[in-house]
Amino acid sequence: MYLKVAGKAIVIIIFLSLFSNCGELDMLFPSNGSYRVNASVNGISLDECSFAVAGDKIYPYFEESVSSDPDITALLVFFKNSRGEIAGRKVLYSLNGEAEQDEILIPVKSLDADLPSVPMPQNFPVGRYTMVSQVMRGKEILQKTEKSFYYMGNTGFTYDSINVHFPGITDNPQIIPRGMTILLEAKLDFNVHMDPYIIWYNGKRKISEGRYSDGAGFLLWKAPEQSGFYSVSAEVFPSDGHLGLSGYQKGVSLLVSTKTLDMNLVSAEIPQLVHWYTFEGNLSDSQSITSSPASAEYNLKALTNIKPQWVPANGTYGLAAGYDRAYAFPMVSGYDNWQTLFRFKPINDGVLFSVQFSPDISINVNIEGQYLVLTLSSSSMTVSQTLMLKEQNSFITAGFSFSVLPDALTARINVSGDEQIELNTELIRLDVNIYNSFQIVLGNKQEDITPVRDMPVYTALWDEFALYKAPPMGIILADVRKAAEFTASHQNRISFN
Repeated sequence: MYLKVAGKAIVIIIFLSLFSNCGELDMLFPSNGSYRVNASVNGISLDECSFAVAGDKIYPYFEESVSSDPDITALLVFFKNSRGEIAGRKVLYSLNGEAEQDEILIPVKSLDADLPSVPMPQNFPVGRYTMVSQVMRGKEILQKTEKSFYYMGNTGFTYDSINVHFPGITDNPQIIPRGMTILLEAKLDFNVHMDPYIIWYNGKRKISEGRYSDGAGFLLWKAPEQSGFYSVSAEVFPSDGHLGLSGYQKGVSLLVSTKTLDMNLVSAEIPQLVHWYTFEGNLSDSQSITSSPASAEYNLKALTNIKPQWVPANGTYGLAAGYDRAYAFPMVSGYDNWQTLFRFKPINDGVLFSVQFSPDISINVNIEGQYLVLTLSSSSMTVSQTLMLKEQNSFITAGFSFSVLPDALTARINVSGDEQIELNTELIRLDVNIYNSFQIVLGNKQEDITPVRDMPVYTALWDEFALYKAPPMGIILADVRKAAEFTASHQNRISFN
């Protein structure tokens, strides 16, 4: 037993003697413990936000007092680029006024005081850098700390807020019903050459991330079944190389309630309802999902391989459809009278939607400047009807009715909006032998497109679309009037900062 204890003591003595003359022991065990060196930009530490722009100043500082530590004589600070090369000159904050020839000497009376900023090199290239801080005792390094940051130079970049968009129009935008899917938007403004990287969190749990160019600036968030407040935040980085950096972060508190909101033009209780799409972050038929199990065969079918895109506008959001983003309804059959009621926001001229009976027989509803044009066409004849759109900066409600007869097509369109109600009781008719089945398509089928350079991608955003067997005309006109009053009285919008 005595020999074992003596052996341990000899090992400790040898260990101490090895480091007694080289300063390594002091570096391993500094007299004041570990030295906590950090830096701030605009009063915010690099641990909280790791970015700097042209004109910013970086201030190094000790997080804990070192004034009583006799070992420390200076703090040496310099920058390294992504290749590990030193960028600019080293800066020495010295208590004794001694520095190497290649170092910028800044004499200080105390390292606890507010230290002057580190001079940034002229024409500092945009990119990722590491600030290296070395706590010195003479020429010995007691401790080295590295803090990464991203220098953006004069490239414009701002992160204003998180905006909240509802799938419909509501008069109580502070409440989110259970199960509702809302669209969250990280409101950014940045240089065209940048592609920010966004990470979304539900509380502290990461739920989504990606590049802005891939749509990561938006998040479809489905409210939980349990009511209460929920915290969602987005951390934004100017580029993809974000590991080891702290991004710009903003959050929003969302109130989920058991209260239901009246947000739609129609409801599932309408007995004649055939298909009803509310575009609540999906392509599901809201008529079919009221039954269990939900039937996927009634979902809208994308006619291209492009992922559906949900775009905000006027506080709500909708499905973007157009020249290369077309969506088809399920096939419908029957010689009958049909009615559609829908809400959309015009974006560009082009086909809003069409009703396809055969390759040469169709009904088309087009946006042409300030007009909505209804056209019935066959291989031998075309008839049309035009209504003026008095407004195009908000969502517009319209009703479109048509009759499918063995030897003819008839149709009319009615438009309502914030400041207009255009009730058109005149029918247009196309005499043609017709099949009793049809398919509604939002946007254009690709085979219908004649490629044009710089052709706009979107023609409209879709907020709601319902198809049902038509009741008598008096009821149709009353529905359109009711929809106009509903739209005009539900214009509150929401934006959380």
